[in-house]
Amino acid sequence: MIKKLQTIGNSKGIILDHALRELLGLNDDNQVEIIPKDDGILIRKVSVQDAYKHVSEKHRKSLDKLGR
Repeated sequence: MIKKLQTIGNSKGIILDHALRELLGLNDDNQVEIIPKDDGILIRKVSVQDAYKHVSEKHRKSLDKLGR
């Protein structure tokens, strides 16, 4: 699928149309992760487990202190 970059305010964006969002199971409440690759970018849906893992790794020391 080829998409064109579109101006959104002072930024550029890619519009994901309804059919593509439906195919990927994305809705307005979902978050996506953008991963830079050598030959482009990968955009993937973030699961609750992925989000928890990211937060727990990033804030491990603070979470350990709160748990005491």
